[in-house]
Amino acid sequence: MITEYKNKKLAEYVKPGGRYLIRFGHGLGDTIMFMPAFLKLKTDFPESTFHIHLECGQELEWVSHRDDGYYDEIFHLDFPMSEGSGITKTEKCCQDELGIVPPVGDVGYFRKKQNPFVSVHFQGTALPWSVNCPKDIANKIWYEIIEAGKIPIEVHFEHVFHNPVNKKYPFIERSMRDIPATIEKLVATIQHSFAFVGVASGPFVVALSCMPHRLLYLQNKHKIESYTKRKIPTVDLHDYGEGTIYQWLKTL
Repeated sequence: MITEYKNKKLAEYVKPGGRYLIRFGHGLGDTIMFMPAFLKLKTDFPESTFHIHLECGQELEWVSHRDDGYYDEIFHLDFPMSEGSGITKTEKCCQDELGIVPPVGDVGYFRKKQNPFVSVHFQGTALPWSVNCPKDIANKIWYEIIEAGKIPIEVHFEHVFHNPVNKKYPFIERSMRDIPATIEKLVATIQHSFAFVGVASGPFVVALSCMPHRLLYLQNKHKIESYTKRKIPTVDLHDYGEGTIYQWLKTL
């Protein structure tokens, strides 16, 4: 494995038809900054093959390869610090290690990602005794969302009409309660969420308005027909089946 580039840069090892692996064991930020240089290397030497080895979950974002005896050379890059030099880390890597003209772009790009947040609302303002989701079931729902690979966030604002009986459940780690209530913040949060799970409440109706195809109603004493004639997936809180929310999220 080649690890030192003081006397000979990576580009000087490259031959037409050669097969090369770059081991890049750095953090996510460094990898994003390195990607334009990696693509430039492949463009500069179109007759050679360059692969990259990534770790720590980054191999799930970019195609990563392992040393399996296929390569003519394997390179380890330090991707040196550039603070105080007046150039970027990518430019310094190209200058000190790769031996190529730096790329025009300074960062790589990701494919469009799906929002992982699921908005949840367990407590209604006007009818808490006949609407609210019991704490034990809310607890199950919260952790089923996490198990499904999503991030639950309670979209409960303590607005001007806030009912003081609606205390935050102790397991809720992410909530809007400590943020000044505005309609814009509520709507924007729900609009951009992956899905909404909630009881009959203002946030539920907001979700009904802007994302009915990813909405699940938690029914206590009032049927969905009291609020809409649409066919909205509904869970009866008096007969909650273990894993219901998990399974629903997996179907979306």
